[in-house]
Amino acid sequence: MNFARFKRPTHTIRHMLAACLLIGLAGCSSTKLAHDPVLCSQLDDILNRHADTGAMITARVVDLESGTELFASNENTAVMPASNMKLVISSAGLDLLGADYGFNTYLARDNDDIWIIGTGDPAVGDNALAKRRGDTTMTVFDDWVNALKQKGINHIVGDLVYYESAFDAYKFHETWDHDDLVHWYAAPVSGLNFNDNCVDITIEPTNDGQPVSFTVTPPYDDLVVVNECVTGKDEKPTINRMPHANVIVIGGGCDKKKTLKSKPVTDPGEFFAGAFRRHLANNGISVDGEVRSSPTPLEIYPCMGNTGGAKPNKELIATHTTTMPEVLWRINKSSQNLFAECMCKLSGQVYDKKQGNDHPGSWAGGERAIRAFLAKNGIDDSKLKVADGSGLSRGNNVTARLISDILIAMHKHKDFEVFRASLAEPGETGTLGSRMKSLNGNVFAKTGYIRGVRALSGYVHTQNDRWLAFSFIYNKIPGSVQPFNKLQNEACELLYNWDPDRQKVESTTEDEV
Repeated sequence: MNFARFKRPTHTIRHMLAACLLIGLAGCSSTKLAHDPVLCSQLDDILNRHADTGAMITARVVDLESGTELFASNENTAVMPASNMKLVISSAGLDLLGADYGFNTYLARDNDDIWIIGTGDPAVGDNALAKRRGDTTMTVFDDWVNALKQKGINHIVGDLVYYESAFDAYKFHETWDHDDLVHWYAAPVSGLNFNDNCVDITIEPTNDGQPVSFTVTPPYDDLVVVNECVTGKDEKPTINRMPHANVIVIGGGCDKKKTLKSKPVTDPGEFFAGAFRRHLANNGISVDGEVRSSPTPLEIYPCMGNTGGAKPNKELIATHTTTMPEVLWRINKSSQNLFAECMCKLSGQVYDKKQGNDHPGSWAGGERAIRAFLAKNGIDDSKLKVADGSGLSRGNNVTARLISDILIAMHKHKDFEVFRASLAEPGETGTLGSRMKSLNGNVFAKTGYIRGVRALSGYVHTQNDRWLAFSFIYNKIPGSVQPFNKLQNEACELLYNWDPDRQKVESTTEDEV
């Protein structure tokens, strides 16, 4: 819409101003909106267009240059944020850990045993990050095989031991829907993670009417695949995982090579170690002992990277490191739930340790870290409810004021560029790839969706070089969220075209007529 040509009669302008000041009819929450009733009215018209469905909007827009609240509607109402919860934990985590933080997973030796030691890195074997690095899911295992062989280890006489207890034993949040637990977005959360704690199955046609062939990544012995998928059958392929078991059923039909949706495993630590043992065997390194879990880390663990004081039979062999920008990219741009949950638990562990409490990472600890971040920035958390870090839980509550205040605080943060770079952009890889393509390079935001909820919060860089923070969160949506996506898109386009100086001139001209 071209606002340079937008005109309203003088009496209409005055009417809207009175409404903003007296009863907030246009969704305004303070007299600061009096200078721009046109923007206030138009945003209200857009965001409430489908109010007759019963959907409820909570929204707020702030000019970051002046600090002026331009628009607010139900901004103090507690709502479910869906994946906008990721803005809360990614901000708190970045502030607590710092942009230079490395998420590490270690390969070590203790006499005849080989150890895999997790510290909460969610990204080992993550395919999306591997592709960005020019690697594959299995590259880290290839690197570790080479590191072992360089040490002259071609046969492991002892056990393959893994440590995953940097986090507590709760791998699924109690408020997650039971039906979600067989889907990739509700994969179990552990201190030791590989390939998003999922297996990926690729199918290929064989002879017409015959079962397809399939491959599993990573190859994993403790997995049963029931192959009921038929070559050439006039149906789409299907994939399902049985509850509480590593049993996957593929069905339907297949006429071309296709990788099916990822499916989570039941035990992340055992999965990591079991897949690595299989990879070792495939590369000529046998393990005589068993795969076993240790409740405590190897003694060398506290001084990883500095083994000068360690005994010769304890040795750090390899370290896999994921950077903070990589983890944030997967949390906010890709909306990968496992990454957000690991950030939540790890932030809790680090925060608690700074308070003198050496606990495993937990969701409760993550909440303490979040509230400390909010208190540090003077942000009201009275209506905040923290269940998990990803927003998958329907037990989370935020307000549009809280989310926009976090965006304001991060805009002033020393690591703001790292934070902003993690957000989705229209037309780019990520959750805004198919939305608002005309606003590419001018909208940086986090999407959110669970049943009945559609959220979008972030930043708009306006055509006249101003920065706005916004939060648009719908709850109680009946049916499809697509119509509400369009309203959010339209509201962002309106903000992009906002020009307060031009509208002041127009308002003055109208008053003189």
